Formats: sequence, C-alpha cells, structure tokens
Amino acid sequence: MGKKGGKPEKKQERSQWEGKHPEPKSRVDERKVVATVKLAAPVCSLLEFKLECTPSTKISFLVDRIIDRHGGSISDLSVCVNRFHPEEIVSRDKTLEACGVFGGECIIYYDFVPRAGALLQ
Repeated sequence: MGKKGGKPEKKQERSQWEGKHPEPKSRVDERKVVATVKLAAPVCSLLEFKLECTPSTKISFLVDRIIDRHGGSISDLSVCVNRFHPEEIVSRDKTLEACGVFGGECIIYYDFVPRAGALLQ
C-alpha cells in the first residue's frame, strides 16, 4: 500500500510574469503646446500673451486665464482655435486636442461683449 508507480509527477510551470508588476502609466500629459492668446478685434499687441499648456488642457482653463489677464472685467468670451470665425466658436468643455491641437504651437483668438459700467458711460 504505497504510492502507485508509473507516471512521474509533473512540476507546475510558473509564468514568466509571476511576481512582476506592469509599469504604471503616467497620468501627466508630456506633450507641450505653446498657445498664443490674442484678442480677435481690435488687434492689440498689449493684450497678446503666450501660455504653455498641453493638448489635454480645457478651453475653460484658457478662458479663466484670459479673464485673469483682464483683471476680471470681462465675461461671455467667444473662443476660437487657430482661426476666428463665428461658426468655429468652441465650447468651454472641449480640450485643445478635440480642437485639433496635438502639440507645438497654436493661436487662441477671443472676443467679448463689453459690460456696461462706469468706464463706458
């Protein structure tokens, strides 16, 4: 009464990946975009500035930076990427990537309706 003989026991093979973990993917977008932000009309170089960002940057972030540059005195901005045309105004929830910017340089055009206030009266 012992072990039955005949067939040798197979040793279970280990996977080459056992105990190894995949390299975690970075959530930081490494791609760079230099956005030149310009007032559509009237052309004024004093209101032009450059902003370093990534293709995953939302238009709402750019709008906030533009409003900050104006000291919070503007609102209701219309924003276009690389060309200013009323039919190409982009919504604030889009990213630069959704607007066709994947890296390099782009131009962000903006326009706004002035608010009534002490300066305009």
